Amino acid sequence: MTLFDCNTESAGVVGAIRGDLETHRRLVDMGLLGVEYLVRAKKKQSLLSDFGSQFSAVVQSSVAEQIEVIENRP
Repeated sequence: MTLFDCNTESAGVVGAIRGDLETHRRLVDMGLLGVEYLVRAKKKQSLLSDFGSQFSAVVQSSVAEQIEVIENRP
């Protein structure tokens, strides 16, 4: 499942990052691998997500589709 597949208020852990080398390096350098996420809002072309207690970010759909997540399910 990718981050962009998640609904609003979905939470879990970032499991892997796919995509081209530049995108992969940038997201790993930001510390996303293994961090908890919480989707705050979702639109057609982007979403707003908290990543751990470190930061929140607006992520474009093309990037969110490259972030593999493991969703916590109640």
